[in-house]
Amino acid sequence: MLPQIFVIGATGRTGQLVVDEALKRGHPVTALVRKPTSTLPQHDNLTITTGDPCRALDVETALRSLKPSNPVVIISTLGQTRTSGNPWAAATSPPRFMDASARAVLAACQAVRDSVTVQKIVLMSLFGAGDSFAQLNFLMRFIMRHSNMAQTLEDQNLVDQTIRKNGNVPFVLVRPAMLTNGEVAPVKVHGTQGKGAGFMPSVSASSVARFMLDATATKDFDNKAVVVSN
Repeated sequence: MLPQIFVIGATGRTGQLVVDEALKRGHPVTALVRKPTSTLPQHDNLTITTGDPCRALDVETALRSLKPSNPVVIISTLGQTRTSGNPWAAATSPPRFMDASARAVLAACQAVRDSVTVQKIVLMSLFGAGDSFAQLNFLMRFIMRHSNMAQTLEDQNLVDQTIRKNGNVPFVLVRPAMLTNGEVAPVKVHGTQGKGAGFMPSVSASSVARFMLDATATKDFDNKAVVVSN
């Protein structure tokens, strides 16, 4: 039996691709969104529920609505947002938005452990988080430190620490290189630190979505962070 896929961040670029990929594979999918949306497809296997991903009670309520007989994998593609894609553009997310959601998810998993089996949490991070920062080229290190990307990096580092400390649910931290809108392509895995990824690696969001779904079906990356590129 395929696990249920519970998606947080489903209305974002990569999140929508995760939903599409999960549905193609035949998974029952539930998407937690902050407000009603028309950006997600109508599908018999897709349930859309509203709630705040940073409120543990909202996440818990959504998890309790799932079929108790079928295990669940949580996929989060939440990311910090800015007014544009420019690294110096003003941030539009709270400074610890992603970490607050990670904490809410872990608290909800603990609260529902008597009735819902959460098999794994797969989160989208970024190349540069944690011990992968040193493998960025000098230009990207400068941007990460001195632009508004610094808020994103700090938040992702907090998520990394929070998830690793949970000790209860297996996790995978996916650290994609620079995201593009390209087609699905084979993914290269560069380990935790990203050694050998190259000077300016990139990866299509569709490739990341596929990799995140692949990670739900294997234990190869459990309790690890992995840098990925095309």
